[in-house]
Amino acid sequence: MTDSNDGLPRVDPRWAADRKTHIAIATAIHAIADGERSAEAIWDAPTDAEIEQVMMAVQDYIERGDFDAKADGHYQWGAGVIVL
Repeated sequence: MTDSNDGLPRVDPRWAADRKTHIAIATAIHAIADGERSAEAIWDAPTDAEIEQVMMAVQDYIERGDFDAKADGHYQWGAGVIVL
């Protein structure tokens, strides 16, 4: 994973699409992934703390203008959604 110029991890849009996950959620997942917990592991079985981290990161991304806010506040994460 390489960081983009704006400090966000670069996420292949296909990774998000293949997992039916909003790109902002996918970006946040990749941002918190590390040697102990891969992005795939976080996406598949997030801990409560990881869900909180992803929610906070997505909120920050939206406030900074990195991603557009969804009108309904629902951001898909596989079969589930995060509501902001």
